[in-house]
Amino acid sequence: MEDFLLVLSECEVNLLIDWNRINSLIDSDSDEDKAWLQDMMHTLVSNMEERIKNISSYYASKETTKFKSEIHQVKGVASNFGLVEIYDLVIKAEDFLNQNLPDEAFQITQSLVVVWKQTKQEIITK
Repeated sequence: MEDFLLVLSECEVNLLIDWNRINSLIDSDSDEDKAWLQDMMHTLVSNMEERIKNISSYYASKETTKFKSEIHQVKGVASNFGLVEIYDLVIKAEDFLNQNLPDEAFQITQSLVVVWKQTKQEIITK
């Protein structure tokens, strides 16, 4: 039994999403809640795909205000949905933006693209 718990713990450490946070949004016995959560997760994926595109576009066009706003929006989404790694990255990006270092912030967001792909895969397989 201890070996099973150790394996379970190791698997949970590698997760990019705090699934306890996601599961806290619904009553697990309610089919209606489960359907709502599934819709929310589809919306999350669609929303994040658009935000990732916007971040790259706003940086490329040097629209710093829109870039900052998009980063801030991603922070809120990541916080609400327990997207742990994404949240950590956007906090770092915001910190650079607050120091007026948009190039450094953009470098962080390049990692965000990779982490988002991994996070999206976790959502799809879960």
